[in-house]
Amino acid sequence: MKRINLLTKYSVIFLAAFLISFIFLSRITDVSNETLLVYSVFSFVFYLITMTFIYKEVNMPLNKIFNLSGQLKLRDEDYDSPEYFDSKISELNNLMDDLERMKSGSVLNKEIFRIINEIHSIAGRTLHELETAKVFKINRNEFMGNVAHELRTPIFAIQLSLETLIDGAINDEEVNMDFLKRAFNQTSRLKELVDDLISISKFETGVKMSKRYFRISNVIQKTAEELRALAGKKNIEIKIETSDDPEVTVFGDEQRLQQVLVNLIDNAIKYTAGNGSICISQDIKEKEVIVRIEDSGIGIPQKDLKRIFERFYRVDKTRSRDIGGSGLGLSIVKHILEAHSSRINVESEINKGTKFEFSLKR
Repeated sequence: MKRINLLTKYSVIFLAAFLISFIFLSRITDVSNETLLVYSVFSFVFYLITMTFIYKEVNMPLNKIFNLSGQLKLRDEDYDSPEYFDSKISELNNLMDDLERMKSGSVLNKEIFRIINEIHSIAGRTLHELETAKVFKINRNEFMGNVAHELRTPIFAIQLSLETLIDGAINDEEVNMDFLKRAFNQTSRLKELVDDLISISKFETGVKMSKRYFRISNVIQKTAEELRALAGKKNIEIKIETSDDPEVTVFGDEQRLQQVLVNLIDNAIKYTAGNGSICISQDIKEKEVIVRIEDSGIGIPQKDLKRIFERFYRVDKTRSRDIGGSGLGLSIVKHILEAHSSRINVESEINKGTKFEFSLKR
């Protein structure tokens, strides 16, 4: 079916109505020629006024809206172009500015105004989605680069150790075990990294938690005992400040929350110098229990505090890799606590220590 322009349709209808009324006046009512002339002039003036009104109030705004709405189109094939997001975000910002000007300008038609409002709302949502997609793309690229780098380091170390052994070191009893141990340690690091990557993937795709009520003091005691031997190698004391009510329970996934404690205490051990201390305490409230892990370690610079929960973010890259770890521990901690509707807070001072704190529902 052929679509007809609004002004053309109005012109045809008006002309038909004018001719019918003109014939009716001239043939049936037998009015004078002067009256017919006045009627014709009046009809023509009325036609021009109504045409101008329709054009300005309906046709022109609709055409402008149609032209502007074309900027909402997104081309999937351009999503891999780094410049696409910036140019499209700029284009949508300009579109929203144009729509704002139309809203505050000469548009008096209520229906047109509602259409402009709706397109402005759609443009705002599209802009937000593009900005989010841009952040995701940047994070994905950074994450892939970090994964490649983190995997390359242990793989290269294993390869180097094995090549050295193949080249003859296997027959040298003074060094062969040393290179085998190096290769073994790097495979352990590689396994830890892969396990943590799998955990991160599960949390980000919505892994189900097995939540129930359990005694948090028992989990703290158990975790501390498991890590005392590791802390003992550096002569670090792990202290537990028990609550007034050791029978208090919290609601959550016991296994996952123990993973949180393991990661936080293990980190505290790594970044606390020999003869230091780690204190684990609870603060029981009416509807929650606050758990704190505080160490006397090297501390974290203020500028890095907001980023330590990012995947692979390291405050001191060289020192962190020497100490070990996948660089995903704190990110896993953050994901687990968010799944428990909790947030982790951190306070730190250089050379004085760091305190991590989170709450669990009773």
